[in-house]
Amino acid sequence: MVGFSLMQQRVKDESSQVAARAFDKDGNALFELFVLDEGYETRFRSYFASAIGEVAAFLSAYTKDMPSASFYQDTSMASDDDFVVQLPMPATFDASLTASTGIKIEDFFEAYILFLWLSTKDAAKAEFYFARAEKLKSDINADLNKRFCSVRRPIGYW
Repeated sequence: MVGFSLMQQRVKDESSQVAARAFDKDGNALFELFVLDEGYETRFRSYFASAIGEVAAFLSAYTKDMPSASFYQDTSMASDDDFVVQLPMPATFDASLTASTGIKIEDFFEAYILFLWLSTKDAAKAEFYFARAEKLKSDINADLNKRFCSVRRPIGYW
């Protein structure tokens, strides 16, 4: 589960770190320009929804043979729109990777949201977060394909 409020705080903290090192050509701090805080709630909701779309798109490959897999927003709480991923994995899936894969999905959300936010502010910083998000997608894919025994496919000669 990716918590909306927790992700908003993580993005705020990370964008504050980026902003702390941002200055214009005259040496003036650009802190207000780079921080994605609660004042941009509507924008953050839009970016969060875009990240959900990205995650659902690249995880959908794991749902084609598993009808019980689902992605949904948990709106049972009045103030949160948490995102829940449920992927039933085959019996040969290395279950020890479940927690680390969940963390990587959260990290992907953070990197992708920061990419979207910074793409209008600073292309070089946005490119860093885009590369990070793409690397995390690759890592998540690798984790989901790991098994503790080899996959045996039926052999059909005709």
